[in-house]
Amino acid sequence: MAEFDGEAFVKQFNAVWDAHDVDGIAEMFTDDVVFEASFGSEPCGERAVGREAARKLAAAVFEKIPDLHFEEIRHFVTPEFAVVEAVTTGTPVGGAPYEIHLVDLLTIRDGRIAAKRSYRKARL
Repeated sequence: MAEFDGEAFVKQFNAVWDAHDVDGIAEMFTDDVVFEASFGSEPCGERAVGREAARKLAAAVFEKIPDLHFEEIRHFVTPEFAVVEAVTTGTPVGGAPYEIHLVDLLTIRDGRIAAKRSYRKARL
């Protein structure tokens, strides 16, 4: 197996999410990925298990917020784990524009994302 290039991995992660490239996003996932979005009806947000379910959840995020944009603040990455902090902006369909901070915790297995858990600040 090739050596893990963490900087290239994070660069690709940021690029596919900011481009709304659901196929590129799905390619970064393991077959058994767990993806927990930063919003949804459950305490963990909305959860998808498996590559296809996670792909559909990512597509749904972009449908809800068509102009969603991510700008990285900083990251930390190892071959097994990554933390990516970003400022996100967007306008939910039927809603008002927003700007929030988001943190993605990524469990990495064999160069792919085995778990993506997203957390964001909320304004009260």
